[in-house]
Amino acid sequence: MKKKFLLLPLVGAFVYLTMSSSDTGYNQNRTGSHGGQVGCGTCHGSSATTGVTVTVELDSAGTPVTRYKPGIAYTIKLKGTNTTSNTLPQFGMELSVVSGSGTSSANAGTFSGTPSTVRTFTSSGITYLSHNTPISATTGTGGSGTTYEISATWTAPAAGTGTVTAFGLINAVNGDGRDASSDKWNTGSASFTEIPAATGIENISNTSIAVYPNPVVNQLNIEGITGAFHIYDLNGRTIANGNADGNTTVNTTDWAPGLYVVRFGEQAITVIKK
Repeated sequence: MKKKFLLLPLVGAFVYLTMSSSDTGYNQNRTGSHGGQVGCGTCHGSSATTGVTVTVELDSAGTPVTRYKPGIAYTIKLKGTNTTSNTLPQFGMELSVVSGSGTSSANAGTFSGTPSTVRTFTSSGITYLSHNTPISATTGTGGSGTTYEISATWTAPAAGTGTVTAFGLINAVNGDGRDASSDKWNTGSASFTEIPAATGIENISNTSIAVYPNPVVNQLNIEGITGAFHIYDLNGRTIANGNADGNTTVNTTDWAPGLYVVRFGEQAITVIKK
């Protein structure tokens, strides 16, 4: 009887630690989108730390973009880096993408192609990615400079959704299986604007801009404008970008035949590649 009496508290402590752990992820929003709680609460430290940097990136064919084409699939990446003196070889995460803000926000797009360490759940109409097991660091062994990264496929929402914002959380942990203040978390966000449908010339107000020849074969000339430009195909993928200097040329030899949109801020023109 004495052995049983001593064993019960140990069993109880084990169950408590197992049940209180967030190893398999939360079923609640911790990204801060839709007016939800930001971060991991008091379990892993009471506040965010700048010692873990967090960014969200949207990629099109391997190129980071800040705009999306409705209905097109992109790679979304949640990234973190440990710059603290703590050894944090594992991490947990959450990621959501919404339109609007606060409790009036709505789910934007769909997730797919998630790794086996990540699951999806829905809360208040918003879909989230969350870890289902502690995830090993992407690079490093937990010390300063260690990186954490999760990639998934994000299919952009329908036309007319407008600007969307991705909210991400990374909780870098020491891997001892217990919640502790030595674990460090932080959040990050990024906004992506919708690419309007291409209908020939859009909002061209600067008549000094010349983009030629059109149709183009091997070389596209951009004249009459100084500043950033982006060229997209009709799937919303970035084909080329740069800074025009008043007389710029773009090599189009490797472009597939079809329609492309050359955009300068809110001004754009469609060109044809033969």
